Amino acid sequence: MWWEKSSEDVQVMTYSEYPYLIYGRISTEKDEQVASLENQIDICRNWLERNNFEWNEKAIVLDNGISGTVLLDRVAMQLILEKARRREIKMVLFKSIHRLARDMRDSLEIKEVLLAHGVRVVTIEEGYDSLYEGKNDMKFEMFSMFAAQYPKTLSVSISAALAAKVRRGEHIGGRMPYGYRSKDKKLEIYEEEAKVIRMIYDLYNNQGYGFKRVTYTLNEELRKGNILGPHLKDKWQVTTVQRILRNPTYCGVFVLNRYTKIKVGGRKKQIENPPEKWQTFKDHHPAIISIEEFTKANNKEFTSKKIKITPWNEFRGILKCSECKSNMVIVQSYKKKKDGTRTEWKYLKCSAYRRGGEYGCVNHTPIQYEDFREFALTHLKDKGKSISVDLGSSFYEKKKNEIKQLQKEIINIEEKNRNLIDLYLEDKLITKAEFQVKRKEYEQSIQEMQDRVFMFQQDEEMQIDINSIQEAFKQLENTDEDLKHVFEVLIKEALVHPDGRTDFIYTFEN
Repeated sequence: MWWEKSSEDVQVMTYSEYPYLIYGRISTEKDEQVASLENQIDICRNWLERNNFEWNEKAIVLDNGISGTVLLDRVAMQLILEKARRREIKMVLFKSIHRLARDMRDSLEIKEVLLAHGVRVVTIEEGYDSLYEGKNDMKFEMFSMFAAQYPKTLSVSISAALAAKVRRGEHIGGRMPYGYRSKDKKLEIYEEEAKVIRMIYDLYNNQGYGFKRVTYTLNEELRKGNILGPHLKDKWQVTTVQRILRNPTYCGVFVLNRYTKIKVGGRKKQIENPPEKWQTFKDHHPAIISIEEFTKANNKEFTSKKIKITPWNEFRGILKCSECKSNMVIVQSYKKKKDGTRTEWKYLKCSAYRRGGEYGCVNHTPIQYEDFREFALTHLKDKGKSISVDLGSSFYEKKKNEIKQLQKEIINIEEKNRNLIDLYLEDKLITKAEFQVKRKEYEQSIQEMQDRVFMFQQDEEMQIDINSIQEAFKQLENTDEDLKHVFEVLIKEALVHPDGRTDFIYTFEN
């Protein structure tokens, strides 16, 4: 058989005769991980040369800085599976099952797809080779189980080590909290910033200021040079103030294991653990404010008096300020009449200006929400009448613009390949050997570009279904219903200028 090496005259397999791929993955960009990537490739190359395969650097596919527990984010692995389905490869080589995946379900799924399409799977460290293992899956499953358990065991060990450091009063890394500095691995108060923390709690707790008014006051004091600004921005933001008021670090408390990561739909998502799982360490470091002050700021009964319910906004996430690209939000106001009735208004405002006033952005001409909604409905209905009936064709072309150049190159090389046949068969201008070398070069170039197109498409957002666009135009007639989903299907973005002009960017047009 072709894989047997019973003769000293065995020929080295070339990439075209036996197309293989080498898969490498690193989970972080740290130096030791980069060195590990070189190690993975070197081990695979050594195996190939010992087994009489010709080395080809173009056979290497890599996922850089991507966790082995997240299959959907691994574009190179998706490329391997796609090439297997197209039967373009005969073997995939891994340094170990740890590189293939660290989720047992993903490992078995990847292996099944590859084997089902006749692809040989080799993991060098475990000595697994599907060519010789046959239907015996126990070996692969056992090592997959160990690979899946490794990150869990590592997580427990890391958590225990972090807890030990916290018990010693050490700062365990991450961003330094505002108001503190690190000294001998422990937090100590930085007074210039600590006075800002005390000021925030005093304004909020004792003077009755809300988040926006606290933020405005801080920016006024910052402009006068009386206080320091936040760490990462040149101005104070409402969200920064909110985080400070909700952070128990400022009363000397450190909370460990507050958040965890789970796998949802093939991707990782950070969630907050229930309070009973938290590890709370009181008096972990010097406190800037008292526990009583922190408790008051986070008392639901106290804070509920300051929180206003934001009205439902059907254009949430779509409407943007033309100046700073922040979301346009709804602001409410009302006027109470002598007879006790009151008139309410809802109008649009740049969220950056709403949070920080002139320190955030510019003030827009007041636009009442209902007026804008009516304007958008009329505009979309007119647009629906004027667009081409063949919506699918234009939408398809729009989504293909990003890879059009690659497609042109593929067509160009295919034309050269066809002309090459004429040069050899009819014109006799090249020899058979020259023809074979050049044809192999063209075919490899075409394959590489097709692979690039595939990988590029994996990073693109999913195309909006044409039927949903057509249905969305029909639903515009139901003006009394909530049309948030309809607006999201039809409008990609709407930029509101300070003078009230609005530029619509649609999902169905170039």
